Parts: sequence; structure tokens; C-alpha cells
Amino acid sequence: MKINHLNQVGFFLTFFLFFVLIFESVQANILMKANQIKVSTSAELNAAIASAKPADVIIMKDGTWKDIDIKFNAKASQGNPIILRAETPGKVILAGASKLTFAAPYLITEGILFTKGTISKGAVVTFTSDYCQLKNTAIIDYNPADFDTEYFWVNFKGNSNTVDHCKFQGKTNTGPLVCNNETDSRYNKVTYCYFKDIPLKEKSNGREIIKVVGYGHSDQPGGDGAFFTIEHNLFEHADGEGVEIVSLKSNHNLVRYNTVTASCGGLVNRRGSYNTFEGNFIFGENKARTLGIRIANENNMVINNYISDVVEGGIILMTGEYLDKELTKNYDGTKRLKSGKMVREPSYGQVRNCLFENNTLVNIVGSGIIIGGSYKKDWSNKQIVLLPELNHFKNNTMVNCSKSIETIIQDKNPPIDFLTFKPNVFEGNKPDEKISNIVNPYSEEFKNNKDYVERHPLTFKEVGTDWGN
Repeated sequence: MKINHLNQVGFFLTFFLFFVLIFESVQANILMKANQIKVSTSAELNAAIASAKPADVIIMKDGTWKDIDIKFNAKASQGNPIILRAETPGKVILAGASKLTFAAPYLITEGILFTKGTISKGAVVTFTSDYCQLKNTAIIDYNPADFDTEYFWVNFKGNSNTVDHCKFQGKTNTGPLVCNNETDSRYNKVTYCYFKDIPLKEKSNGREIIKVVGYGHSDQPGGDGAFFTIEHNLFEHADGEGVEIVSLKSNHNLVRYNTVTASCGGLVNRRGSYNTFEGNFIFGENKARTLGIRIANENNMVINNYISDVVEGGIILMTGEYLDKELTKNYDGTKRLKSGKMVREPSYGQVRNCLFENNTLVNIVGSGIIIGGSYKKDWSNKQIVLLPELNHFKNNTMVNCSKSIETIIQDKNPPIDFLTFKPNVFEGNKPDEKISNIVNPYSEEFKNNKDYVERHPLTFKEVGTDWGN
């Protein structure tokens, strides 16, 4: 089997590492030579933003700033960003209807606390430009009175922006917490952030913790995508909608080295291809509605993940929807407006040519690996009958699962008896391994692994802000 997107993944990882190194190397010099501008009112802040020069630092006075709409559009330059920061991290409180927009490139905001406020629409923090950073900042309990008032806490509408070491806690309204825009939003990143105590709302689809939309949302093939990176984040009791904690709906994204603890739902490839889920830890703690990783569509990779104590399946390969013709008189299907016309699109794309390698599945109440999830669901209003094919399962380990590998058996009765599927490939899997042979990821033995620095279960001390988690 050929997985032809490894080089593309490596390219955008190299791109991000280069970008981060540039920012880290210049910030110490910036603070040494920067012109510091202290502001204590909204008028002073607006004037400082308008007059700031590359490498300047604008310092907001400690205290509560209410109903302030910050349009951060200062004229910085590559290598000399302009920084907007709190006088004391965590002591500048943005309340009321306050919000922040990054509206020009090479800008950094750090040390701010949004809390006990609300807006009516849009996002609390919006990136409409490129190469900006939100750092060491928290959004806590920033909610409307009405659940149906929809807005994001962070919305990416630009390119190569980063949210780094931030904390997000207590979002209760509808809408994803973090969202990447459908168009013109590529190479964005969320790293070392702490997502905590996002309560479950039953039957409230659309409350993903991170939703990544972009090219591939309508299953477009090719080399384009969102190229979004989600890495080194901790999701703790981050229930949201209870189905998709991370929801990928675009091509060429990376979800790696994250830790998920007691959070309803799982890491999900909802649409799109050439996505990678690598080195994540998912600890369900036997909480209802927990699952591991769920995959739809083609050419995706799920490698080196550790999943334990989830109740709805460790790794789930969804069944695709057949669209070539109507198989029943009741078929309705999903329709979306495209180019002015309502066009059918599959509920799930068929899982083909994907790699599942070196994953460890422990104490799974449901099956460790499910091949053909939701088969014939909502038949005959939908046609979810395309079973996964041509996937490669290599060196996966299952321990104490209700069933190690569950393969859905094809219904050979009319009207779907004409369908045929190519076989999946299984190599070196251990479906009934003993627990004594599994290295506990919290043990001293695991700490001796060569990749421990990059890949280990995260705690709240390693993520979020440095002024209070």
C-alpha cells in the first residue's frame, strides 16, 4: 500500500518549526531594544496601536477593561513584531463585550484574561491576518445568557497564526470553541493549550472543541488543505457536543502528542484526506460517550496512539455512503448548496488506503478496532453501505478489549448485493496481548523511551498559562 502524503506532512512540519524558531529567537532581543508604550485607557491603546513601530511593546495597565474592541492592526515587520501584553500576566481583565482582532501581520498578544463577558456573534479572538500569535492568555466563562447565541472563542481567518500556551475553560454556548475558516486559512496552529471543563450539552451538534474546516470539506482531492497543526494540548473534561472533540473537515492536517482525559467524544476525521493522528494519549476513564479515534475518507494515518478505558470503541473506521444511484425509494441523503445548486454529498466518505500502525488499545469497553462503523445506519433514508477497503493494519496491540477487532459483515441481500469490496491488509497485530507486556505511559519505564520528551501524557503543569491553571 502506498501512503503518498508523508513528504507533504514533513514539509509543513518543517515550515512550522522554522517559523517558531524565528519568533523565539527574536523575542528576547525585542524586549531588550523595544520602545515600551504604557496605556491605561481605550483611547491611549488605540493611539499606541496606530503609532507603534516594529519591535515596540504596548503594555496594558492592570485592571478591568470593559467593552473594549481591540483592533490590533499595528505595522510590524518580519523579525520585528509588535507585542501587546499585560502589565502583569493575568491581571489585565477584558470583560463585558470585549474582543480582540489581529488585523495586521507579525503581531503578538500575551498575558490577557477574558472572563465573565459575552459578545453577540463572531469570535472573542479573531485572526484576520497572517503570522500572529496569541500567547499565555486565557478565556474563562465568557458566555451569553442564551445557549443559542452562537460564537467562537477563537476563529482563524488568516494564515500561519499560532495560539500557544493558552487556557480555555467553561464554554457553555453553541458553536465550536476554536474554528479554522473554510477559505484562505492555512498553516495555523494550536499548541500547549489547556481545554478544561467544557460541559456536555445533549443533542447539540456543532460544539466541537476544535473544528478545522478548509479545502477537503467537500471531499475535494489534491494537494491543497488547511495544513492545521494541533499538538501538545491537554483536553480535560472537555465534553462539548459529546461526539467530536477535534473535528477535521479538510485535507492535510496534523493532530499529534495531545492528551485527552475523561472527555466525551474523540478525535475525529469527519471529512477530508491526508490527515495524521500521531502519538496521542486518550484516557476515557470509563466515562460514558468516550471513544478514541474515528476515521472517514481516504489516505489518512493513525499511528502510535495510546487509547484506554473508552466505552464506544478505540479506533473506528466509518462506513461510507453510496451515491451513484438511489437504492431505495425512501432515499433522501445529505444535501449541500454548491454553486447555487443543492447537491448530494456522502454522510461519510469511504475509508480507503489508510494506515493504522503501532496503536495500543487497552481496556476498551467496546471493540478495540471497528471496521465499518454505522453500517446501514438510517437505512433506507441514507445509503451508508460502503465498507472500508484497502487499509493497512500493522503492529497494533489490543489488551482486554470486549472484542479486539470487529469487522462488520456485508449484507448480501438486494438491493446492495452487487457491491464488492477489496480486502484490508493485516500484519503483525497482537489482538490478545497480556497487560503485563504493556508499558504504562505513566511509569518510569515509559520515561526511558527515546521519544518521551515529545510524546508523553501531559499534565496541567505543562500546558496553558504560566500564571494560573
